[in-house]
Amino acid sequence: MSPTMLLDILVGIAAVIVVIALLTVLWRAVSTHNDARRAVLSDMIFFSMIGLFLCYSMYNRTAITYDVALFAGLFGAISTIANARIISRGRR
Repeated sequence: MSPTMLLDILVGIAAVIVVIALLTVLWRAVSTHNDARRAVLSDMIFFSMIGLFLCYSMYNRTAITYDVALFAGLFGAISTIANARIISRGRR
């Protein structure tokens, strides 16, 4: 078994785990009635989509992959702050 084949198998397993986690979070976001939970779950959806993108980028290597992951990480902090504002209803 070559190292690239092993890497493909491990990335496939990681992608399946991330998809299962994403579906679980989506189900929980739809079934809950609490706004605070929805805000936190939307943050989890965002970061699991970043993980899924990174698993996809292991198969299709492009030059922009690093930039997209970097910007997603930077904007993730902004979305976390926005979710905190949702939870606190704008109070400081």
